[in-house]
Amino acid sequence: MYLPYPSSLDPGLTLYADFDIPEQKAHLHLNLHGWHGCVKTQHRDNVEAVRGQANEWFFIRPEMRGRGDSNGKPDCNGYELQDAIDAVEYAKQHFANKILEPDKVYLSGGSGGGGNVLALLGKFPDYFCRAHADCGIYDYAAWYKGDTKGEFRDEMEGKGWIGGNPDTNAEAYQSRSSITTVCNIQTPTILFHGENDIRVPAEQARCLMDEVRRQQKCALVHYFELPNCGGRDHWTDITPELMAFRESTASAFMALPSPAIRMPRSGVLTVAGYLVTKDFNVHLESVDNVAQLRYDLDKNIFELSKPGTIIKTSK
Repeated sequence: MYLPYPSSLDPGLTLYADFDIPEQKAHLHLNLHGWHGCVKTQHRDNVEAVRGQANEWFFIRPEMRGRGDSNGKPDCNGYELQDAIDAVEYAKQHFANKILEPDKVYLSGGSGGGGNVLALLGKFPDYFCRAHADCGIYDYAAWYKGDTKGEFRDEMEGKGWIGGNPDTNAEAYQSRSSITTVCNIQTPTILFHGENDIRVPAEQARCLMDEVRRQQKCALVHYFELPNCGGRDHWTDITPELMAFRESTASAFMALPSPAIRMPRSGVLTVAGYLVTKDFNVHLESVDNVAQLRYDLDKNIFELSKPGTIIKTSK
């Protein structure tokens, strides 16, 4: 069911999503489309979600702002991520009788949507209970520099999906890249990437996993690089056996017991533009800024390395 829903950030913005309402109650599953893709139209950048068992999921597929029928300007891993959260909250309000355990939300996406997955886990670290990303973009500065054909630079720079380039606007590219917020990840996550992917090189995932190891998040983030596949399309030359491996492994991973996430009572987090948890929100002066936050909920300590607004939302 393709429906409009409101933005929590901008009353003048009308957003759209496909709400795939199940016959019986099912768990919410937010699935994100690719960089050039949209929900209404098939595109090579849209990586199909692993569906699992019949009626296992209540899929929500939002149109990122400026795509499909959603208005507004595309905003790579900025406030478009809050738009996706708004779609889930709309479903919770309007389709409550079709939702199992509304405090448990699952997440998936591929290509640009895969980049959105990891960025969401960095900006909303206790919202999702389990996640799956395919062929994701995790470092937009590196992706920009590797895009020698200019297939994606025009949107990042000229059309202002980020604005500028990694030399003129370095912090904005850092803020939009999930490699910046690996330290925030609390959600069990599985990643797949084709070894020979041209449009989103596997080096994106390899560098991300280097940071995962540095941040000691290996117990949460699991990576599978699929050999001898990928090209101008993400799964070029993939064998039926490898595709079956991806589907079965991802399905089994997403089906594991997944309690709702709670943040540690204290710690240090990276704020990439904004950070939203069940206990507090942080909004920097610009979505393009990056700062460090030291917090202690029991002592009511919040120390931010750059100007911003901190709102404590619960005890």
